[in-house]
Amino acid sequence: MKNIRYIIVALFVFAFSTAAMAQTATSAYFLDGASLYKYKLNPAMRGERNYLSIATGNLSVGTKSNIGLSNFIYPVENNKLATFMSGSVDQNKFLNSLPDIARFGLNLDETILGLGFRMLGGYTSFGISLHSSTSILLPKGFFEFAKKGLQESSYSFSGININTMNYAAATLGYSHEIFDGFRIGVNAKYLVGLAHADITVDKLNIELSENRWMVESHAKAQAALYCEADITTNEEGIIDNFALGKIGTPSAYGFGVDLGIEYDMDDIVPGLILSAAVVDLGYINWQYMMSGQSADGKVEFDGFKEIDPNNIESTIEKEFERLGEDAAKMIELTYDGVKPKITKLSPTMNLGIEYKMPFYNPLSVAVLYSQRFSEFECDRTYQARGYINFAPLKWLSASVNYSQTTYGKSLGWMLSIHPRVFNLFIGSDYMITRVTPQYIPIDNLNSHITIGLSATIGKRK
Repeated sequence: MKNIRYIIVALFVFAFSTAAMAQTATSAYFLDGASLYKYKLNPAMRGERNYLSIATGNLSVGTKSNIGLSNFIYPVENNKLATFMSGSVDQNKFLNSLPDIARFGLNLDETILGLGFRMLGGYTSFGISLHSSTSILLPKGFFEFAKKGLQESSYSFSGININTMNYAAATLGYSHEIFDGFRIGVNAKYLVGLAHADITVDKLNIELSENRWMVESHAKAQAALYCEADITTNEEGIIDNFALGKIGTPSAYGFGVDLGIEYDMDDIVPGLILSAAVVDLGYINWQYMMSGQSADGKVEFDGFKEIDPNNIESTIEKEFERLGEDAAKMIELTYDGVKPKITKLSPTMNLGIEYKMPFYNPLSVAVLYSQRFSEFECDRTYQARGYINFAPLKWLSASVNYSQTTYGKSLGWMLSIHPRVFNLFIGSDYMITRVTPQYIPIDNLNSHITIGLSATIGKRK
């Protein structure tokens, strides 16, 4: 039983360290100097100049979690630290610090090629980018079992979910002013799927006692990869072997669209700007989606049977083999074959309001609310941010913000330097404020960095 509990902890550490969720930094939403790539958040927002970037235009990477190191490492006597597994750590204190569902994620959004220019009375943008989004959900029972063990008679881990979506996008956008102060914008996207996987454990229940334990489980998985895969099965259709082969040609394509509006209400309410957008409406059609699921498995162990006193070692070995075979059946996947499948993107709604101070126009305050919708539970998130934006010089602007999100509270910032010939911005949506001497985040594992450098041409507009 102790070994099982440590296996659970090892699985958690693996998930925590490899968790991977993609979007442009929302700290840039109201920042003038970072407007070159704000069309990803709202296609109605135009760039202030013509620009060109190759590889360096916009890189955004971040981790997210609603739990952190402080949930699992505790101070004990003599200024020492102990893990939550230690008997010196109160189990109620540990469990009460955890949410019902632990979330983990990593975002990646990289612009390989970016181009923006004024055309046809509006502003046109073009970009080629890579996106990666992976999310993990772990129920509280996962950690409860690791801490309590046999203290409780039953545990449920149902609801474990791992989802990853990876694709490349070619985006063509256009923003146009319909009448004074009111702009609309649209981005059209051509998508190439690179990899997708969704693994769900919809049933994993454990019943424990001193004389007997039983595990019930059911799981399903689907995956599509940008490479060949060699899958072999036995006579019963159970997957025996899975191996990745050489990289093949793309077999997953899709389309997407972003829609946005921006209304500068200066004639009605001086200094007030409203904006709204829905981005990532679309789908990817995976031509070769592999899928499988386990049978409703049940393993029951109530002690060793038929032990031969004259050959104890051999018979115990056979009993362990029998137990291992039963346990292996719980994670055996029946191969359902390869079929086409359409996967929806996870659209995000952005609602913004900004007010420029009447006594000093370069200073403004703003609020942004974002809601991410998804067919996958682990990918549904929200965030609300309050901003203070400051542009003391025409070529220098900065923003700080404070947010409440699905993953907790955080501080964000953005700095942009944008003279005539280049545009440089750097910032973060999630700042790490407390770390160990080894630079491991103590609070929620929320970290983020975004940076971009582009060549700019022409006068501001």
